[in-house]
Amino acid sequence: MRRTIHKLAMKLGNNPKLALIKIIQGGLLFVFGVLILMVAEQVVQESLAQEIMALFGLILAGCGALWTFIGYLSMSVFRIYNMLKKKD
Repeated sequence: MRRTIHKLAMKLGNNPKLALIKIIQGGLLFVFGVLILMVAEQVVQESLAQEIMALFGLILAGCGALWTFIGYLSMSVFRIYNMLKKKD
């Protein structure tokens, strides 16, 4: 388990350009999910379709937040971990 985390940290911490792309993609996915939630609330009449649409928007927003968090970790925490390990 520890070796797997170490390999993942080294892989993600070495590429800040990829981390920035992940942050941007996750942010856009989050915004799109929130937009779907707003459309479901304001435009669609109360029905099962509205609830399904809102659930889909919530899932997209959650995936976007998770993707952004992974990109943030790649850009900051894993990069610091990578630098500390290289000094050893």
